[in-house]
Parts: sequence; structure tokens; C-alpha cells
Amino acid sequence: MKQHMLSVVSALVLAAPLAGAAQQLKPNELATNVAGVTTTAAPPKYFNPLTASDQDLDYYGFPPRPNEIAAPEAFATWQRAMATSKTRVTPVLEVTKNITGAATLQNSAVPPSGGAGPATSPSWAGYVNTNGATTYGSSSFYYMIADYDIPNLRQAICDGTWDYAVTSVAIDGWGSSDMLQAGTEEAAYCSGTTRASFYEAIYGWYPYGLTAISSLPVAPGDELFVEVWDTSATSGHAYISNICAGKYAIVNFSAPPGVHLVGNSAEWGISLGGGLSKQINYISEYMSNAYAYNFGYSAVDPGSASSFPVTMVNGGITIASPTLLGTNAIWIQN
Repeated sequence: MKQHMLSVVSALVLAAPLAGAAQQLKPNELATNVAGVTTTAAPPKYFNPLTASDQDLDYYGFPPRPNEIAAPEAFATWQRAMATSKTRVTPVLEVTKNITGAATLQNSAVPPSGGAGPATSPSWAGYVNTNGATTYGSSSFYYMIADYDIPNLRQAICDGTWDYAVTSVAIDGWGSSDMLQAGTEEAAYCSGTTRASFYEAIYGWYPYGLTAISSLPVAPGDELFVEVWDTSATSGHAYISNICAGKYAIVNFSAPPGVHLVGNSAEWGISLGGGLSKQINYISEYMSNAYAYNFGYSAVDPGSASSFPVTMVNGGITIASPTLLGTNAIWIQN
């Protein structure tokens, strides 16, 4: 079913070795059904990520722990996700034809004047933070997190086709030609009285298409914790936890050939696709505890001075707009 559905172009970190470091497999790193993508074997039953060292977290595939002093709310969110992630799911992966990434954010968007301030995009809405990095190094973004509920999608116009949305956190994509991301894809179908919907966890590295983690259950209303991080300019990792189900998955993957992460921008948001973007109807999306860290463990969030909102405008019509709630949460409405 997914192979007919996925034909649209959607718009949308333990300090580690930096640029040029080759990805080294750990003894407990396991192959998946997609070549070059690995996961990590589940830790022993006695292992407790809440008290483990950074080195042991890394060895067992857990995501980097936020700095409790720099961002206590991010640390508390990470703690809760680790405490509720009871069952590690072996990733069963499906490479899709869906593409999401920098082409939409960087090339099609109207950038803010002076590099900071409101911006518009024809197919993406959310918040962007930029750090000024021009090459991958110590000032690059290392990891980012967010907590969100999966929206319940419906088609606003019943046209007999599938329409899509992708909710994700991403590194790069604004002022850089790649994007490392993880989150969920949501799809809605309507033909006459027939309605259907489809939801799946995803990760990706633009310009490659999205890859679905079909073995990780997700559904509308489920609360997810998502963390995506890099351990070199060509090594990416994603941790997606369904808080409601107590299940989580880890994937380790490489950049497309010839692609290198810059780590200059961080994005939290939602992209739409499938015919006209105004046809999909998700009402609203709430994303909280949204943070991004560089290799110096300095944290930023959507409310930081270097962050700005991006409103989705298609054909002169505002399709979706983000609202900042406090400093680390955003509400996107259409």
C-alpha cells in the first residue's frame, strides 16, 4: 500500500568525533534489512539509562543526555523518555520514494531579512535556529530533541488521492543542502464516503528519501519523544520512542554519497504535501521541550534570539502558522 501512496515530494548528540571520522561499528551493533543501516542490541535487563555513564549510553545506543544545568526541562523530558522506553523494537525498515529536505526550506522559502526574523515557505511551517556554522566542527549542532503528539489527519478536500504531512526535528536544511531528520509521516485518504489514514515513524538524510520504521507502532494521539544526532559529518542516529506504547527504536545510518553535514541550522516543524498543501487538514500540532545542542553542550530552543518562525504560505494563502508558547514549545495551526 505504501508504495502506491508514497509518490509525493514532501517539504518538509557524549561528545563524538568530528568531521572526517569514519563510522565505527560497536560489537553490539546489528545489521537491519536495509544495507548500511544498523541498530543496537538491547542492553542487559539490569541496565538503567538514567544512572548510566555517557560512555555506556553511547555503547548501548541511547541518545545523548541533555545538560541538566543548561536546559533542565530538556533533561527532564529525556529522563521521562528513558524511564518509559521499556521495549526496544528491532527496526523493520522500508525505503520510500518520499523526499523531504533542504530543497524546500532553503531554495523555495523566502528567507528573513538580515538572517533572523519571520520567513515563509510554500510547504513547511515551524521554527528554525541558525548558529552561523559554515563547516562541520565544534560549533555545529550535535543533537536535538522534541516531544509531540501525533496529529489526527483528514483531507480538507475529498479528491480521491492521498495527502501527507511530516512532523520532524531536523539538523541542517536552512542555508545548507542536506537535512538529517526523524519523526513521523502522516497520510490521509478520501474518496466519496471512503476515508483512511496511515501513520509511521520515519528518519531520513536529504537528498535521500525518507525511510519508514514500520515495526514501531504509532497512531494519532500517541506521544512521541524524538532525538536525532550526529557523531561525524557523515554519521547520523535517530531515537524514536512511543511514550504511550513504551516501545522505542534506534537506527544508525550514513549520509548519502558526497553529502556532509554542516550543522548550521535546527528545525522543529511540519511539512505538507500531496496535491496542493492546503488540502491536508491536521488542525494543529503541538511540539514541546524543543531543544538543540552543539558540541559544547550549549542549548538553544525556538525562543532563542537566533531562532525565527516560518509560516507556510501557498498561492497567497496562509496554510499553517507557528505560535511560540513560552520558549521551548510551538503550536502550529492550519
